[in-house]
Amino acid sequence: QAIIVNWEKKLSVSTNRVFVQKMKTKWGSCNPVAGNIRLNTDLAKKPPQCLEYILVHELLHLIEPSHNDRFIKLMGQVLPKWRSHRQLLNSLPVRNENWEY
Repeated sequence: QAIIVNWEKKLSVSTNRVFVQKMKTKWGSCNPVAGNIRLNTDLAKKPPQCLEYILVHELLHLIEPSHNDRFIKLMGQVLPKWRSHRQLLNSLPVRNENWEY
C-alpha cells in the first residue's frame, strides 16, 4: 500500500479504490471515471519493478485515459525505464492453471 500512496503523491492523483484480484488476460486496469485501479494478483510473483510499472501505468490513466502520445510522454517522464520493465514482465513465464505440466 505504501507504493500506491507514494505514487499517488508523485503523480498528484488519488484512487477511490485499489483492487487486487486474479485476472486472466491483463496485468491491471483502470476506470478513470470511478477512480478505481485493479491489479493482477500474479504481479506479487514478479520482480518489484514490474509491479511498479503496472501501477504507474494504471495511475497515469487517471490523468490520460488512452494510450496516446501524451500518455507515452507521461510514462517516460515519471518512469524513464518503463519500456525495460514492460519487456521484463512480458518475458517472464506466466502460470496458467489450465496448462498441463
